[in-house]
Amino acid sequence: MKLQTAKDLNKAKEQGNKTLFPGKVRINVGMSTCCIAKGADMVLNALEYGLKSRAMDAEVAKVGCSGLCHMEPTIEIQQQGKPKIIYGNVKDQDVTRLLDAIASDTVVEDLAFARIDSEDHALVGEIKYQYGAEAGAYASVKPIGDIDFIKAQRKVLLRNAGSINPENIYEYIARGGYESLAKALAMNSEAIIKDVIDSGLRGRGGGGFPAGLKWKACREAAGAEKYIICNVSEGEPGIGMHRSFLESDPHSVLEGIIIGGYAIGASTAYVYIRDNYRLALKRFQKAVDDATELGLLGDNILGTSFGMTVKIKEGGGRFVCGEETALIACIEGRIGEPCQRPPFPVERGLFGKPTCINNVETWANVPVILAKGSAWFNSIGSAKSKGTKVLSLAGNIARAGMIEVAMGTSLKDVVYTIGGGVASGKKLKGIQTGGPSGGVIPANMDTLTVDYDALKGAGSMLGSGGMVIMDEDTDMVKVARYFTDFFVQESCGKCVPCREGVCRMCAMLDVIIAGRGTAHDLSLLQEMSEPIISAAACALGKTAPIPVLSSLKYFRDDYMAYIK
Repeated sequence: MKLQTAKDLNKAKEQGNKTLFPGKVRINVGMSTCCIAKGADMVLNALEYGLKSRAMDAEVAKVGCSGLCHMEPTIEIQQQGKPKIIYGNVKDQDVTRLLDAIASDTVVEDLAFARIDSEDHALVGEIKYQYGAEAGAYASVKPIGDIDFIKAQRKVLLRNAGSINPENIYEYIARGGYESLAKALAMNSEAIIKDVIDSGLRGRGGGGFPAGLKWKACREAAGAEKYIICNVSEGEPGIGMHRSFLESDPHSVLEGIIIGGYAIGASTAYVYIRDNYRLALKRFQKAVDDATELGLLGDNILGTSFGMTVKIKEGGGRFVCGEETALIACIEGRIGEPCQRPPFPVERGLFGKPTCINNVETWANVPVILAKGSAWFNSIGSAKSKGTKVLSLAGNIARAGMIEVAMGTSLKDVVYTIGGGVASGKKLKGIQTGGPSGGVIPANMDTLTVDYDALKGAGSMLGSGGMVIMDEDTDMVKVARYFTDFFVQESCGKCVPCREGVCRMCAMLDVIIAGRGTAHDLSLLQEMSEPIISAAACALGKTAPIPVLSSLKYFRDDYMAYIK
C-alpha cells in the first residue's frame, strides 16, 4: 500500500494502534543489544514458550532500549484498561510468575519497578492505560512519576524508545510519525530552514555548530546536485546511545533525513554505520525498506514531486572516521583520512558536491521541531543550548543507562538524582564528559550544566553525550594514559603533530606511572600539548591532549603521587 496523501497517514495510524493497543495483553520485551547481552533473548524464549503452553492470547513485541540499562532485562506488561507495569532484572525462570500474575490480575512485587497510568508523549500528548481513578491491585507499585531516574528526565527524542516495535513502521506512524514530513512537503524549503534556525538546534556531534546555518549554507551552495550524510560512527569508549537509539526508533532518524533532504535540495542520503552495529544496521535497513514500500521514500513521496533515496554505508569503525572529511573519504571508498578545510563539505563534500553532515541525534530532532514548532523547542534548554540531550551514563554509577535531559540540567542532577550517585557508596571524584576528546570535571564542579559553552569553558566538552562517572579510587594518571593511548591507536597518522606528538605524550605518561617521572615532565606534557592542539589536521588531534590537560589541571596530586 502506497501512501499518496497526508490523509493516508491516518489509515496507517489506525493499523499501528491495533498492535499498540490490541484489545488483549501486550508484552513489550526490551531487545536492543544491551538487553540481549544481559539475557533478554532467553527471557523472550521462555515467554513465548509459556504463552503457547498455557494457550494464553497475548501480543509480544520486541522493543528497543527504554534506557533502564542498570536493570535489564526489562519487560512491560500492558493489560487492557489497566496500568502498564514495568518489570526489571527479569530472568527466564521468572516468566512463570509473571504469567501467573497476568492470569490472576496481580503483580510480582519483587520485580515490579514502576506502574504507568498515563504517558505524556511529546508528539501525541497523553496516552492513558488506566480507565478509572484507582490503581486497584496495582496500587502497591510505585507510579513512574515518583521515580527519580524518570522524573528528572525530559523524554522528547526517546519518546518511543522501549514502547514501540522498531521494526513496525505502523506503530511509529501511530505515534505521530511522518506527520512532520507531510507538513514539511507542504512548505517551501526556506521556511523549513528558518524553523530549524529559529529553534536554536545545534549539531549533536562534537562542536555544536548551529544546524540550521549549516543547512542554509548547503542549500545556497552552487550546484544542483547535493547530498545528505547521517553519521552513526561512535568509536569512543563509554558511549553507545546512537547505536541504541537507532535500534529503538530508527524511523525518527529516517524522517529527519528525508525532511532535511527536501529542505536542502538533496535527493540522495548516505547513512554511515559502524559494521559491528549489526542490530542497528538490520533495523535501519528494515526502516528504509518499509518506508520505500509505503511511498515515504523513492519517487513522488506522498504524491509530491520530491523523491529521495537512502543508502547505507558500512564502516570499519575507526574513530577518526567520525570527522567529516574522513567520513566522506570512507563513503567514496578511499582511506579514512581527514583533509584540510576549507573548502567545507557544505561547499564541496561527497563526490565534490555540496554535502550536509549531521549525526543521528541531530536528524532525530528535526521531526519534533516541525511538529511542535521552533518556539516550543527554543523554550527548552539554556540560553545558548536549546532542546534536550541524550546522554550515555556509564562508569561507576548506581543507575547506568541511556537518559535524556533538558539542556541546562546540572551535572549534579544527572549523577545523583538520575544516576543515584556513585555505586558502592563511594565518593565522586570526577566526571568525564564528551568521550576521550573531553576532559574530566572534578566533583566540586558538579554544578556545571549540560551545555556546550559551560563545559567548554571548564576545559571539557559535551561532545556526543558520553558521561563516565569516576569514584574516589580512580587513578586519573592512568585514565589520562588510557585515553591518550586510544588516540595513538586511532590516529590516521597523516599529520606529524598527532602522529608523533600524542605518541610522545603517551610514552611520557608511561615513564611517570613507572615511577621515573619528574616535575619537569608535567611542564613538558603541558608544553607539548599546545602545538598539537594548534597544528593537528583534524579534531581528533586537536582534542587528543585534553584528557591530559584536564587531569593536570584538576588532579595534579595524582601525578605528584607517582613523582614523589
